[in-house]
Parts: sequence; structure tokens; C-alpha cells
Amino acid sequence: MVALDRAPDVTGRAALDRALAALEREAPEPVARGRRALERALAWTERTRWPEIAWQFSPLADGVPVELVWRPGRPGLFWTAEPAAPEWSGARCLTRALALLRTIDGGLPCGLRSAAREALVHVEEPWPVWAAGRHDARGDAGKLYVLCRSVPPGAERAASLLRADDQPMMLGLAHDGSRELYWARPTRIAGDLWRLCADPEIEPLAKALDVALADWTGGGFDDEDASRLGLSLTLDATGRVAALAAFMRVSAAGGGEQVRNRLLGAGGEVNPALASLWAGRQVRPMLLTLGATSAGIATAIGLRIM
Repeated sequence: MVALDRAPDVTGRAALDRALAALEREAPEPVARGRRALERALAWTERTRWPEIAWQFSPLADGVPVELVWRPGRPGLFWTAEPAAPEWSGARCLTRALALLRTIDGGLPCGLRSAAREALVHVEEPWPVWAAGRHDARGDAGKLYVLCRSVPPGAERAASLLRADDQPMMLGLAHDGSRELYWARPTRIAGDLWRLCADPEIEPLAKALDVALADWTGGGFDDEDASRLGLSLTLDATGRVAALAAFMRVSAAGGGEQVRNRLLGAGGEVNPALASLWAGRQVRPMLLTLGATSAGIATAIGLRIM
């Protein structure tokens, strides 16, 4: 029997189940597939030696070990989660995350598994690895995230985009061989757009993202009065640029209600389940994403269950 002072936090599990039930009514078959994958990812919560902090320790979503993602216009289940118990080492967490990804889409190519292990060597944070699942009508896809504090091998294409005060944050790796480098930019200054456009392959994406930033936040890359940003560059398996993205708090885009309504109007009326939970304060917004690809601007927002 678990001692009273070591009891698991059942409120987190209940909140997650409530959110998943709402999503399953919206897209039954994809969410059922995603739910099975997410249950495997979070199975450690039933076995951890530290049950009292299982739903409170993670830096992923202000303590909660899972983040749900709303992608307007794409019904399904999109999640990121802690792959292992808080008492596990980073190396052991990575091993389990890689195993989880194999059950979703076959896992990462050998070269990307090596890249993940190399990045992990230089990270001191106690919980540096996350696994993600994307489940919709198109099928299932996984992604691995590893924290990093420098530009890792294989992502050098992004190095020229970083200012001296930018901070590399994370590496994202996928089954299709793509890799994504994330970095934090503390301020926006004149010349930022020029720096991005110096790479001719990135230029059209940077210009499109600049317009989207101005639309959502009131200022583009060069607006020194605008808020800080997170940025990422995605390279495909051949090293070509696939996407450029910006990340921000909803406060930078007019606040939660305004962002929610805009997302609903930008395709989210097709899959409003998470928006309804958000309006009912059963989930809380984390970061808004604006992603530029050759197909245009895509939006998404991470949500913390309450």
C-alpha cells in the first residue's frame, strides 16, 4: 500500500482523461490511436518511486508531464510527454523515448539516434528528453526532443541565423529524417529579418513569417518594441530548409481570448474541443506557434491541462 505522503496525484490523470474524452468525441479513430500511444508514454506514472511528484515535476508544462497541442483545422490528438519517471537518468529516459517512438512510427533513423545521444552528453538538466505523438486522419507520427545549449552537429545550417545573445534550447528529431533546432531570442532588433534573409532558401519563409508576426503581435522581426521570441529552423533529411517557426506567449498576441477566437476563425471551428476546454479553464495556453513552410503559415498552440 502506498503511504499517504507518497500518494499519486490523481487530479492530473483525471484532467487528462477529461480532455482526451472531449477530443475523442471530435475525432474518434485517430484519438483512440493516439490515446493508446500516450498511455504507453505515461505508463511510468503508475510505477514511479516518486508518485507524489509525478504530475508536478516536469518543465514541459509547468509541472505537468504532458502537453496537448491544438492544431486548428486538424482533428486528432497531438501530445508531448515525459517518457520516463523523474527518478530515471537522462540516458535511460532517452532509451525509453526511442523505444516509444518505435511503437508509433518505426522510430528514428540511426543517424538521428546518434545525434540525440551526442546532444544529451552536453546537457546538465535533470529531465532533458521528451517524446511526442501526432495522430490524425493521415496516420501516426512521432518526434523526439532533446535539450541542447549549443548548435549540435547536423544543425550547423542554423548557426548563421543566431545572434550572439540567442540561446540554443532544443533539438527535435523525426522519423522522416528531419531535424529542428530551437533557440530563444531575448529581444527583437533592427537587422533580424535581414540576417534571416541572407540565406536564399530561408528568405521566402522569413518574409512570410515576418508578415505573420506583424499580424499577430503588432511587430515583425525588426520591431524593437515587440516581445521576445522563440525560433526554430527545420531541415529535411537532405539538409534542405523545410520550415521556419516563431513561438510566443499568448500575451504577446493580444491575450488568451483574442488568440482563441482568431484560431477558431482560422480553421479551428473544425476541431474546437480544446478551444472549449480552454474557454472553460480546463486547459491553459502555453506557447503559440506560427510556422512558415512552402505551403503557407500554420498555427498551433500548446495547452496545459488543469
